[in-house]
Amino acid sequence: MKEFFKAFLSFGLATSLQKLLGFVILPIYTNYFDTEEYGIIDMTSTIITVVAIFGLLQLETSLQRYYYEYSGIKRKLLISNIYMWIGGISVLIATLLFVFAPIISLKLFETAKYGYLIRIASIQLPLNNINMLGLVLLRFEKENLKFLKVIVVNVSSSLLFVYIFVIYLKLGLAGVFYAQLGAIFLSTSLVTFYIRKSFILRKSKLIAKKSFKYALPQFPARIGSMVLGQANRFFMLGYLSLSAIGIYSVSMKLASSIQLVNTAFILAWAPFMHAQFKNKNNKTVFANVLPLVAGTTFLFVCLITLFSKEMIQLLANEDFYESSKYVGGLALFFSLYIIKETVDIGPKIREKTKYLSITFFLSVIVNVLALYFLIQNFELKGVVFAMIITNLFLVIISWLVSNRLYHIPYNILLFVFLLIPALVLSISVMFIELTLTIRILISLLCTGLYLIVLITKYKKFKQLNFKL
Repeated sequence: MKEFFKAFLSFGLATSLQKLLGFVILPIYTNYFDTEEYGIIDMTSTIITVVAIFGLLQLETSLQRYYYEYSGIKRKLLISNIYMWIGGISVLIATLLFVFAPIISLKLFETAKYGYLIRIASIQLPLNNINMLGLVLLRFEKENLKFLKVIVVNVSSSLLFVYIFVIYLKLGLAGVFYAQLGAIFLSTSLVTFYIRKSFILRKSKLIAKKSFKYALPQFPARIGSMVLGQANRFFMLGYLSLSAIGIYSVSMKLASSIQLVNTAFILAWAPFMHAQFKNKNNKTVFANVLPLVAGTTFLFVCLITLFSKEMIQLLANEDFYESSKYVGGLALFFSLYIIKETVDIGPKIREKTKYLSITFFLSVIVNVLALYFLIQNFELKGVVFAMIITNLFLVIISWLVSNRLYHIPYNILLFVFLLIPALVLSISVMFIELTLTIRILISLLCTGLYLIVLITKYKKFKQLNFKL
């Protein structure tokens, strides 16, 4: 368990730097661009996010799954083959995106003039995927310092390029994507240099087949995850406006501060979880990890919700103040992904990854229906309601399916107890404006409540005396 917490803290520092970048850049963007222009930036980034997953095909999960099963030449074959497939497919997709950029711009923005933004962004796609693979490899090789250095290079160069292209050269919307491209090029070059000895110039049909067999059944789940996170933009574009997307995007940016916990947890969780599969007491381990994860995560949600107003006022101008209402609900939406990862053990330990796709497919249906009905009646509030409902459903269905495949004795009542404060607060702030004094008092109450549970459960966990 010490290794898990050590990794969690290391990756937490790295992801904190990445989120700090977002907070530093946000005031620049909200001062240089209005809500509609910010919506264009968000939609263009969404296109790259959506398309990028087709370059990955979930093959990075095969690298994580089989990394510890191979050593020496076989491990290098595994790494090299996955890199070749992802790199080749990503370049092909980026090329198609570059060619059809004006048509995509016309469909989304009713004008082809933003095609140049899509073309600049498309060049990032292969670099993003290769960079992500390199970071995965550094995690599994426990090269935490090198991992941190790559993140530092990405963050520092992003700030430098934003200053050059957006502020100094005043390139407008194009400057945003030139800055992103420069930063990802430098960080990808560095991470590739670090892992250069992990490659071997040889193909392996056997390893490729095994990798695809494990990864492809999960790919519909990844598409489902993407739809859950990104489909709302397209609904807003149809029913609301680019300005609404801009306000929503700022809310997402602030809410994603919970991703400090989410990303650090997932980066540390994957190697920890796979390592526990060989531990005969893993059911007890997983059952006792859940309240620690849920308590920490939901405490963050409560605090972000209560002080979102001050965060927005600090980082954005008056045009974006409305976004403070939605930060808490979206933070809860993000946090439920952490819970889903924690309880979704069964399909992975049994290697029945098709169930991951099934659960996400069902959640996509819930998401689309909720967005369709709620956005028309509640506008942006409806989008947030739909996101919360969808991920609550995703957690419940993942929990049920996972426990059917591999039963873990979770304490359901304790989990519900930890969820309620975060759920009530995140919905309430959309309708009720509380004074700062009341919010401070509520935050102290929530902190005390969660800390009592966390300290109690951590002491119990230590008493189990497992050597992890």
